[in-house]
Amino acid sequence: MKIAVVENNNQKTSSIFEPGFVAIYEEDGGEWKVLNRFENKVFNAKGMAAVRTAVADTIKQLDDVKIVVASEIPGIASGTFQAAGFDIFLVENSALDALDSVKKEMLELIEERQEKPRKFDITQFLEHGMNKGDFCLNMEEILLKNPDLSSKKILIPYLKNGEFNNLDVIFSHIPKWFNTELAVLGFKYETMSELPNKMTIRIVRVQTL
Repeated sequence: MKIAVVENNNQKTSSIFEPGFVAIYEEDGGEWKVLNRFENKVFNAKGMAAVRTAVADTIKQLDDVKIVVASEIPGIASGTFQAAGFDIFLVENSALDALDSVKKEMLELIEERQEKPRKFDITQFLEHGMNKGDFCLNMEEILLKNPDLSSKKILIPYLKNGEFNNLDVIFSHIPKWFNTELAVLGFKYETMSELPNKMTIRIVRVQTL
């Protein structure tokens, strides 16, 4: 099994948007050996198009590797890796310590995928908010674990059937469909907090007289 790790000079996992390296590891006789190591150029990319191009160039250098480990791969970078068929694991640890646990998780994931696909259940990702009827969920976490789904496929069934007062959702960006379809479903949204590649959006039901 080959695994790519985004790491710093001390061989600790780092963010794709931090200076460092991308190393390709392969297990050989119970030990992990470095097959290749090159500079991470994604951290220099400015703007969505540049990030996509930089990640695409990195993917070409990874050749047949389809697993990437980092401390953080947010937003567009994550989407570009997923679109290329990558499994992403977010780990804050030394690269060598992370590899065995990632291998174990990957083997379990492969086994799950070989089983009959299970219906997606959003409730396992919902967390209770401060008040009764308030919930929150991390859309980035859900999409990492369910790369075949989209925010629209995940949220619309819940918005149609779920009962809540406020739903806070963590996104890397506001989905385009929010501006066209939330109102049709009887909801509106507001931005509660905003950081680079991370924002919290509150979805509330439109009050009718």
